[in-house]
Amino acid sequence: MRHVFSTLTVAGYIAVLVLTSCSSTNRLLKARPVKLSAFIEQPGHVIDSRKKLPFHKIWMTPDKGLEAVAVKKTELYIAPVTMQHLRPVKKTLMRGEITIGSIDRREEEMAHQLKDEFAKAFTRSPHPRYSIVQQPGPDSLTLELAMVELNPTSPKGNVVKTAMEFVVGPLALLGGYFTIGNIAIEGKVRDSQSGKLFFQFADNEADKLTFWCLRDFKPYGHSAHAMHQWAEQFELMTRTPVGQTIKDTHFFTLMPY
Repeated sequence: MRHVFSTLTVAGYIAVLVLTSCSSTNRLLKARPVKLSAFIEQPGHVIDSRKKLPFHKIWMTPDKGLEAVAVKKTELYIAPVTMQHLRPVKKTLMRGEITIGSIDRREEEMAHQLKDEFAKAFTRSPHPRYSIVQQPGPDSLTLELAMVELNPTSPKGNVVKTAMEFVVGPLALLGGYFTIGNIAIEGKVRDSQSGKLFFQFADNEADKLTFWCLRDFKPYGHSAHAMHQWAEQFELMTRTPVGQTIKDTHFFTLMPY
């Protein structure tokens, strides 16, 4: 009987995921944009880019001369990630776990990992548009990144939620509102020589909807995965012709890790 009930529960999840897998629904159910920080310049001119690019907001220079200079660059320098605009943890459950010591704050470690992920995306790409350099130079663009939100996942809460999934099925997902974390970043690309701003982007990712995934039980597992995906998307964007669509990631995952 338990086996049959578990099978029906899994089937329920799959049905939910299939019904919500179209791109418009994916945009609807993914994490919402967060307020732009002071890191973003000219915030009134950024536009919603979710129908074409996997970022909530973007801005590109209208200066055609700067654009012509930028497209000739062959190197990319990634500056240390700034934490100056990082906001406090929002959810009560996570704040409580941090207070009692069951979740460690790892902002600096995650900032280093974010920079490393963006660099690795270019070094492992089969056809990278840019080579990564350790110092800005005349042939480089500079990528500046800011982490503006880092709310950890609640492992303890997800233990309870996972147990409830085998009792009430997909309805247990409602409890995930209290346990999910998120990470939000902003980025700027400028000409290393002149310092002029060429491109900006901002995005927010929440924990993916899962049936069972190891990332649910690691405070920063989902955030680390999001950073990896952002890096891959950014690298792909640098070598994709303007106007072509780059698909966003799904709000759910069936992967167990």
